[in-house]
Amino acid sequence: MRTFYYNGTIITMKESALYAESVCVEDGRIRSVGDQKDVMAEMTVADQVVDLKGKTMLPGFVDAHSHFVGAANAMTQCDLSFCTNFAQIIEAMRNFAEKRKLPEDAWIVGCNYDQNFLEERRHPDRFVLDEISDTNPVALIHASSHMGVANSIGLKLQNIDEDTKDCPGGRYGRVGDTRVLDGYMEEKAFMAFQSGLPMPSMEELLQLISEAQNLYASYGVTTVQDGMVAKPLFQLLKYASESGLLKLDVVGYVDIMTAADLMEEEPAYANRYFGHLKMGGYKIFLDGSPQGKTAWMTKPYEGEETYCGYPIHADEKLKEYIETALNRKQQLLAHCNGDAAAGQYIAQFEKALAEREEKDLYRAVMVHAQLVRKDQLKAMAAIGMMPSFFVAHTYYWGDIHLKNFGSKRGSQISPVKDAVDYGMRYTFHQDTPVVPPDMMRTVWSAVNRRSKTGKIIGENQKISVLDALKAITVHGAYQYFEEKEKGSIECDKRADFVILDRNPLEAPEEELADIRVLMTIKDNQVIYTNGEISHE
Repeated sequence: MRTFYYNGTIITMKESALYAESVCVEDGRIRSVGDQKDVMAEMTVADQVVDLKGKTMLPGFVDAHSHFVGAANAMTQCDLSFCTNFAQIIEAMRNFAEKRKLPEDAWIVGCNYDQNFLEERRHPDRFVLDEISDTNPVALIHASSHMGVANSIGLKLQNIDEDTKDCPGGRYGRVGDTRVLDGYMEEKAFMAFQSGLPMPSMEELLQLISEAQNLYASYGVTTVQDGMVAKPLFQLLKYASESGLLKLDVVGYVDIMTAADLMEEEPAYANRYFGHLKMGGYKIFLDGSPQGKTAWMTKPYEGEETYCGYPIHADEKLKEYIETALNRKQQLLAHCNGDAAAGQYIAQFEKALAEREEKDLYRAVMVHAQLVRKDQLKAMAAIGMMPSFFVAHTYYWGDIHLKNFGSKRGSQISPVKDAVDYGMRYTFHQDTPVVPPDMMRTVWSAVNRRSKTGKIIGENQKISVLDALKAITVHGAYQYFEEKEKGSIECDKRADFVILDRNPLEAPEEELADIRVLMTIKDNQVIYTNGEISHE
């Protein structure tokens, strides 16, 4: 049986034929696209017809970077994004523990707090968290996921005490000039702490994965990323794949520091899908968070004499990791927020390529690219490196970036227009669970660049709606080496679609974030619907 879509606005994202009147799908593949009369000429009574009722259909959205299992796990945590002071955090965490009936020895974990938006203008410390419970270990995860806080019991359980030393690329907070811990941890120190937190049971995790898929699908996403996969996490994803649980395509990126051999150990998943799961390459972190002031900058933060954040790897070590990826012909994704981290990534790639006859980067990606400079984008374009912008930062933390970096630097975060001008392929992401995987909010952000307080964050970096849509469709597919399968509505590509209540190319630009997803379709199967469109 074939399926015919008609009576709506179909945006193909193929620039030579941007609009179509009808689409025919068979066996999960697009068979014809074009005028309604021509496409539907061969329709029979046995075929299925989907009336779009004047709504707009686009290719399914491609998430260029997030942490899929992290988003699932976050559903077990107390969301603190609405809290404006320490008292609200304490109350929310207590209510969360009571509602979930957590036993006295269970971890109480909260997420998405941000000291930038708290009345106290600082991170809560262990003494604040001790007020939440004097029997339970407590941990708070910052909105950036790069830092957090634990209470006294939590620190003790993980054997973190006054004698614990800071590690390269991470540190522990202290009370004044003393050795007494205040419970704060950042970067590698916090990552090590997080690895010691208990995970939900396998049954609970699988249920949470289903819920996370529904979350992504509700925003029109049909391909999602897990951006830091160690071996235990891969085993969970593999089980979900083999169990038939995955309905979105999930692209995992292997932690190059701890699991570089995973691609060879699991060849069924190496650069190809098995049960909607594939390993797309490697991932590495090079610095921290700009809103948390751990991103590595070439010049000091505003108001600081010398502090510029800090790197995670020495140049020589990063070059070794780059060579590992190149030797194995694998894509490398690097977390870079500050311009110093961006410069390090570019420079070490240039050095590695200079020593090789083969100049293929395998579509290496700079993830986040918040403070990347125009001259650095030009260097990236020269060697074929792609930026993936977390452009929604302009909305969520635009005001904070102006404060942390001053107007000249802060207004140029996520410089997408520069990338457009250089003819680069670029993608967008939300780094979920940092923020929800709201693709239309991201499109709105790229077009309007308006902060929460209404400030314009870089008028010169605004882009067109069409260029913003490319980042979550055709460019996203290219980043994953899937441009022949996804990203546009063309013959022989997979039938991955999203149906919106309005045409984003005609809607007022200030209303783009309000456009609703009515239905998400993966391989011609409905994976999300609000009931307004029938697909039976």
